[in-house]
Amino acid sequence: MRRLGTVLIALVILALCVLGLYHIRRARLRAHYADLFRRPSVPSSPDAPSFVPRITYDLKRYNSVASDAAYAAVLPLTTGPREGRIAGHKWVDGAGRNELESRMRKRAALDGVTAATKLVRLCSPTVYREHRPSRHLHITYPLDGALFPPKLCTPCVEWDDAINDVWQITVSVEGTDLHWTDITLDRRWWFPDVAWRRIQAEGQQREISIVVKGTRRHGKAPVHAAPAVRFRIATDPCDAFIVYRLVRPPFSTLKTPDTFVRDIRSFRTRMFLSARRSYCFNCHTFSSKLGTAGKVAIQARYMLPDPTDLRTYFGIYDIANHNGVKIKLPFTTQMTTFMAWSPDGAKLAMSADQQLATLQPIVHETQFAGQPTSDIAVVDVEKRTARLLPGASDPDELEVFPRWTPDGKSIVFCWSPSGVHPALVKYDLHIVPYANGKGGTATPITGASANGRSNYYPRFSPDGKWLSFCQSDGGCLIKSSSDIVLMKSDLSGRPHRLECNAPYAADSWHSWSSNSRWIVFASKRDDGIFARLYMTHIDDQGHASPAVRLPVKTLPMQSFNIPEFIKNDPLIREGDLFRVVRAETPATPITLDREPSQ
Repeated sequence: MRRLGTVLIALVILALCVLGLYHIRRARLRAHYADLFRRPSVPSSPDAPSFVPRITYDLKRYNSVASDAAYAAVLPLTTGPREGRIAGHKWVDGAGRNELESRMRKRAALDGVTAATKLVRLCSPTVYREHRPSRHLHITYPLDGALFPPKLCTPCVEWDDAINDVWQITVSVEGTDLHWTDITLDRRWWFPDVAWRRIQAEGQQREISIVVKGTRRHGKAPVHAAPAVRFRIATDPCDAFIVYRLVRPPFSTLKTPDTFVRDIRSFRTRMFLSARRSYCFNCHTFSSKLGTAGKVAIQARYMLPDPTDLRTYFGIYDIANHNGVKIKLPFTTQMTTFMAWSPDGAKLAMSADQQLATLQPIVHETQFAGQPTSDIAVVDVEKRTARLLPGASDPDELEVFPRWTPDGKSIVFCWSPSGVHPALVKYDLHIVPYANGKGGTATPITGASANGRSNYYPRFSPDGKWLSFCQSDGGCLIKSSSDIVLMKSDLSGRPHRLECNAPYAADSWHSWSSNSRWIVFASKRDDGIFARLYMTHIDDQGHASPAVRLPVKTLPMQSFNIPEFIKNDPLIREGDLFRVVRAETPATPITLDREPSQ
């Protein structure tokens, strides 16, 4: 024991010596590099933004394509046997292939033009443009004028520079003596935790500036200085938690995404619901932004050999009472994605009788996903009844993405005729009265329909002031042309594209904070393939600040998907939630309500 103690003491002393030598050497290097930056600097002008050429295709080889069968060789629909199997079972996302092809042929016959002939015009479906790195020193993140949430964890600074190999970063707070200088050999620098806490505490309503200078470590190279970037810390609070999925692109047979909870005040992430490599939990929908009350609905698909005859279903978990129920719908197809709670949390609007068929991607950052059938239904959670909503359940039309109006009297949804190829679908936003389940005549929303673009994924701000939704060149899922737009919730006036969008990449899934001041959204602006989470502040006039990225130290090779802002950490234990949605749990059947409520 005595010898062991001596060895341990020796190891501790050795470790301290090594650590001391490391810090001494680092201090000397910093002093050396700092001396380089005492020379006068040369202002650096960044290159004009430019982009790498997009992928293009020779359309001449497709000129003779005149049938769906011939076109299948160019862009085949995915199907269970062709796409692959999981434990010997077909993948359910090919279930709607025959129905989709049948409806496409029917519509092509009516139009007098084959779907294939129309689609060959879209052989280059992506609009993503990859930035060419600037040769000259230029700060790329954060953007000038960015507004950070007041309690966001420590962010980083990033820059382009193809000339220099050592940089000096200086951060200062306007009107104070707060000032930090650091040296780095990387093109990314994380704020020290102590510095960031002081900036958050003392920098609100003040302008914080970042200056980056660069030079060569050896020789007498000039010192270049990038234009300063200025940002602020917002006074409006932001919800502290985000619930999101991590998904591997593209849309594939092995998609079993896990769902996580992230505390934006730190780098802490915990599992919300594990897929256990056996499930696809499509959508999570909260009836309350509190996180400590209300219910959460989750659509589930079991991917392995069926232990029961129920493969697709959804579950509802009561957060306050710590219990839940697994539900079987009274429809032919159990698939039900894109759900929305009524304002009182008593009813759930959903895309019912929904089928799905996917197309193999031409390029990695885009893909076609088609819905041959989908209707809007409303489930009364307490009564355990479901009803297709008249005016939003025509079998020859696609009705999807329902969202209740803030007063609970109507439902906004996306509409398109069925039988259109997924690449050509252009959804319009319609609104239909709920009228206690009687429904009514759906009418298109001016500015969000018949505008030459596809309009989808509507979200109302919690204060009832704004309606946000996405627009793309066509389709609704995995669209690199997607942007987020905003209009007044009373549907007056014209929608406007939010300033936080990247004009060259997808900005899509989004969620409002509980105070209606922040939007978190998934964006593929960083590389065109993997979606990351960004946040933007919305002012009184509905304008967005330059977006800031949710800080992540180690980025996964997966996309952040379906983010939901939650005010408090959801009081749900992962095991309790899984027991509700696991395949072996008995399902409660929902009765089909054919008569509307009185």
